[in-house]
Amino acid sequence: MTYSRDTTAISEITGRPVSTWSEEWQHECEAKAVLAMSKEQRNTFFNGRKDENGKTVDRGVVAIRGLRLPRT
Repeated sequence: MTYSRDTTAISEITGRPVSTWSEEWQHECEAKAVLAMSKEQRNTFFNGRKDENGKTVDRGVVAIRGLRLPRT
């Protein structure tokens, strides 16, 4: 099976075509997914989960990617 990297979609943020293989599209999809989460789900997504003994069950995005501050 072969895959085409010529696939594009219209960005909801910019309104212009963007490659679905690009980081720009990845960021847009991740942002939409995070916005669809409840506050509790977002907290777990970013900070992970711990069991009743305080042991880490799942690492969150911050533990994996690190804390990224917005550019000024």
